[in-house]
Amino acid sequence: MTDELMSSGEIAQLAQVERPVVSTWRRRHLDFPAPVSSPGGQLLFPADEVIAWLLDRRLGNTDPETLRAERALHTLSTYGREHGGRKLVLSLGAALCLREMSGRILPPDPLKAAQRFDPDDEFILSDLQEAPALADLPGMVEQLIEGAYDAGRAHQFLLGSAARLGWPELDTDTLTPHLVTLIRQAVDVPSRLTEDGLISIADPYAGSGDLLTALLPDLDPDRLIVNAVQPDPVLARLVRRRLLLAGVPEYQVEVRADDLNDDFSEADVIVTRLPYQPTESRDPSEDLNKISDITDRLGRGRTAVVVGPAASLVDDLREPKAIRRRRDLLEGGLVEAVVRLPGGTYPGRPGYPAALWVLTRDPVPSTKGLLLLADLSGKALDDRVVEAAAGDIVLWRAEGIRRDGHDPRTGRIVLLEELGLNNGSALRLPGPTSVTMRAQLAMDRPALIGEVERRLADAEKATHQYKDENGPLDTAAVQHHGKRPTEVSLRSLRTAGRLRELPGHRLLPEHVGPRGTYRVLGAAEATGQRPRRWIDRLTLAAEYPHAILTEPGDLVVTTVPHWGVLLDEEGVSVIEFPARGLRIKKGDALTPRVLKALLDTARNTARSPSAVRGPRLHDVTVPDLTREEAHRLDVALGRIAERERLLQRQLDLLDEMRELAVSGFADGTLTTLYGTNS
Repeated sequence: MTDELMSSGEIAQLAQVERPVVSTWRRRHLDFPAPVSSPGGQLLFPADEVIAWLLDRRLGNTDPETLRAERALHTLSTYGREHGGRKLVLSLGAALCLREMSGRILPPDPLKAAQRFDPDDEFILSDLQEAPALADLPGMVEQLIEGAYDAGRAHQFLLGSAARLGWPELDTDTLTPHLVTLIRQAVDVPSRLTEDGLISIADPYAGSGDLLTALLPDLDPDRLIVNAVQPDPVLARLVRRRLLLAGVPEYQVEVRADDLNDDFSEADVIVTRLPYQPTESRDPSEDLNKISDITDRLGRGRTAVVVGPAASLVDDLREPKAIRRRRDLLEGGLVEAVVRLPGGTYPGRPGYPAALWVLTRDPVPSTKGLLLLADLSGKALDDRVVEAAAGDIVLWRAEGIRRDGHDPRTGRIVLLEELGLNNGSALRLPGPTSVTMRAQLAMDRPALIGEVERRLADAEKATHQYKDENGPLDTAAVQHHGKRPTEVSLRSLRTAGRLRELPGHRLLPEHVGPRGTYRVLGAAEATGQRPRRWIDRLTLAAEYPHAILTEPGDLVVTTVPHWGVLLDEEGVSVIEFPARGLRIKKGDALTPRVLKALLDTARNTARSPSAVRGPRLHDVTVPDLTREEAHRLDVALGRIAERERLLQRQLDLLDEMRELAVSGFADGTLTTLYGTNS
């Protein structure tokens, strides 16, 4: 079997490092796999040797589990090209399922065991009978399990790699992870679980079972009953395998070939996406009829979430039959929320606009005649948007109209009679969100300016009060005739135990956002920018278990893109690479405030335009002040900082007032009576 080859760029992508890092590894490590010749002259490397080298050296940012799985995947790629990706994925998946059923390593000929464990051909038998002639099927199964730690994870990895193995059609209708998260949070399955009861989940258009499987994380699979419809016997076996390997007991899985059956009336949660149809053959009334069939079987207190084409669910309708069907569904009182989704929710069909409906039998009375309508089409469906949209849906479903006047963050609560259902009008907010928000801001702007004026008066009062209590700023500065302080490098301070260096952590961009538990301090903050970036406590504990939090008084220092120093007065922050932290030993003469001031004025921190690399942190020198002189400087800096804080508060309020006034005059919604007789 010919080994798979990788380019330097592919190695960098696999190891999650920059491209030049691979060249550095080749230069510094003599045992780096040697390249092989290629017809185009490009350097290519044996994939299996590269992955083994990364695992042995523990270099890069990819976790070992992923690397081991990648090694197995590269081994399978040649088989996929030789025998076809579909047949390879199905047969290997069946073998993994048999391995889980039997609990032992597969024999060289697994058909006898398959006939014994699956005599009715519901899970594996046909796929193993049609399996291609593989050199060592049991060994390949064990290699996959070794890379992923168990058969369930190995199967997930195998299906997730189907496109790379030659079966891209499997992922055509897969939804993005963020949309799946939105569905999972909207149906709120954990809240439906009782201490000793079971919960039933169903999908009338199950496809390959990916949507059902995506609902299982954080749930006890032993307490789930799953009902699905899949007429294709091959995909039906695949659905059963996915659920079995996800931990759902075999006797609690029912996959049928017929249409919606009476068992769906017992389902606590129905989740589905309507089958895809090309634009030229798409009939909105058929899509709406499918939703109607679901609502007919929706039991009391049950919930359904349906993802379908925007052309049928939210766009303008022209056919009278489709108009009547959508009107009847919405006026029937079962549709609680309608969400227009952004493009790209089907990665395999990027030009397929979609929407989401949330339905329930017997919603809370205060939602009667109302609909939660959200338009996410102009947003990126990220963690923040998903959390806000799911929160709006769950709150609306649980409480309806709230007495405290709480408004949804991602949409609006509208009257059904405002939507033009009889005319087939598109389900859109009564006015564009931007126009509505601007009108509300115009109404609130005078009150906002008045509030800023009040806060500015309070800030000025606090400044005068501080001046009355402390008098004018007087540092009693005089010329010093003593010996000039000696210069000491940060390396020397560290060697002497007076200073401790704190590492910066490589944080993934998706883990950092505008909200969270711990503030993130990196190069942007150290160089004077003022972004407010945070990371969630649970994410930090799960993804960065060795991360160190700052303490009050730690310094955050960076030399990239240029020199910068920040004093973290509050502490409990995460330092982001390439920034690093400096922690002064308690009781040292150089206090954090003094050291920060000295580093701000250090002479050897600038980078020459022709220099290859910037200044090294360890080589930066500062004056080694005596304890008495450092104390005097610290007192002076403290008095300056307090007055600076008071004045900065006034400057911020003046900036806010200026922005409100200019915006109001510019759009013609604000004027003033200053200087008039009115």
